[in-house]
Amino acid sequence: MDFYRPPTLQGAVDAVGSVYRALRAWKFYPKGHPTRRSSISHAHSAMLAMLDGNDLQLACGRTGFSFPDGERVSDATRLTVSLSYELFVRRVHKITFLHDLHQEDLLDFIKIITLPLETVQQLGGVDKIMAEHGIRSIWVNEFDLSAIHGRRADVESRGVIPPGLDESEGDGDGDAAFVLEQPQAPTEDLQPEQQLQALLARLVTTSDEDVYTMLVRQAITCSETLKSRRELPAIFPLIELLTSNAEDRSRSPNMREFDSFAIEQVVTGDLILHFIFDRIEQPGALTKNALQAVLKSGGTSAIVLAVEQMGITNNLATRKMLSNMLSGLGEEAVPTLLEMLNDKRWQIVRNICAILGAIASSDAVPGLMSCLRHTEIRVCKEAIRGLAGIGGRDAESAIIGILRGNDSDLYPQAIASLGGMKSRKSLTDLMRILTCKDTFLKSLPLKLDVLAAIAMIDDRQVTPRLVELLTERHLLSTGRWKQLKIAVAQCLGKLGDARALPALKEYASNPGELGAACAEAAGLIEKSGSKPDGRT
Repeated sequence: MDFYRPPTLQGAVDAVGSVYRALRAWKFYPKGHPTRRSSISHAHSAMLAMLDGNDLQLACGRTGFSFPDGERVSDATRLTVSLSYELFVRRVHKITFLHDLHQEDLLDFIKIITLPLETVQQLGGVDKIMAEHGIRSIWVNEFDLSAIHGRRADVESRGVIPPGLDESEGDGDGDAAFVLEQPQAPTEDLQPEQQLQALLARLVTTSDEDVYTMLVRQAITCSETLKSRRELPAIFPLIELLTSNAEDRSRSPNMREFDSFAIEQVVTGDLILHFIFDRIEQPGALTKNALQAVLKSGGTSAIVLAVEQMGITNNLATRKMLSNMLSGLGEEAVPTLLEMLNDKRWQIVRNICAILGAIASSDAVPGLMSCLRHTEIRVCKEAIRGLAGIGGRDAESAIIGILRGNDSDLYPQAIASLGGMKSRKSLTDLMRILTCKDTFLKSLPLKLDVLAAIAMIDDRQVTPRLVELLTERHLLSTGRWKQLKIAVAQCLGKLGDARALPALKEYASNPGELGAACAEAAGLIEKSGSKPDGRT
């Protein structure tokens, strides 16, 4: 569908943000206060300037506005996010500001949004109240402009229009038909989902710590009722709000700490945790931030479910997201993950090895070492990578032990990992593999891996033996030996040891790839300033 996109996103954010500022001012300041009047005037002017003769359509979500095509309206100030949430909890999922936005319409709309959620529900919803009040230039839950114009004609035909700013703020009783501070209906009379929505609306606007704590406790109780009734999707907005508040550093430490405590309470129980992770790839799933909070608060059960989900899903992005989240838990996840290494499903064990390597806890080394004996080679390779990520003497020795064993399929991974660890301790074993007798060079790929690892380790003690390899003559498999010598020359160039210069310069005069590789290596060594004794 065609829709208006303001010339600058920041212009839209500023204008819509001014509406939320006006909403806050109208709720906070008493009648007649100049800030109420000025905030409405400013918001109206800002919106008209941004509309510039166009109709603006926005989708309202619990985490902010978006354009009809799904593009998010990012807002660092979170003013528009707060306004979107206020609308969302009042079941406003779409909003359209028409090009001829009237100030009295904007004022009355703001008054409606300041009403308690339960009052809005009792009066039939935001769209019904707006129509009854005669609002013409703001429409909710509708993007079809032809339908909007038809409904507008019906509203205008009744001759009812909202009171203007002067009438609302004057000394008279012009606003009697619109009672701003209506008594809140007792939440006990509402269904659990409605109770929770009402509490969420109050939690968004409450800054008093004592009141906030009381409301959160009520929300926790409400969530328990919803869990007992298996109405679990209704709990998601509470988890999202608590997560957002817990991360908001502008809030007091006590409130943020209580938010974290509340998340723990809300996600307690296998039923809710299973539901959360079962829906992880479905519409309406928790956001990444909320899911991370659940994972942190859910303890062992949440960690196990996350690992299980990694083994079930075919979605690589989901698997990577869960892996990153589990890694982000750090040391606290290690005991549970180690217990799961005995799982009979190799995919699960491989995933755990990768996570343990990312966490890089030394406590995981024994568990990863046991995985080196796994019957599935992919698990063994991941265990090697994990040990390399952790590092340390025990991990290094375990990987070197692979090179001394008979499972040659693991050699390439072990060699690459030792190179990444810059393991000088492994040089003896690496040189043994490199120089072992192999007339036809069937192990050429492995020897090339060794040379790459030696270059990464960067220890010049191997220079004399590498020079010998470079100058050896071979009558059989000359093509393969040339490939190996090219790799040797490249390795010598990276080591930068001047003791290799005579041999390199001798071969540099030869035509072909080997000569070019030797010339390039000699140039690198001379540029590095290495002395003939190998020192720099």
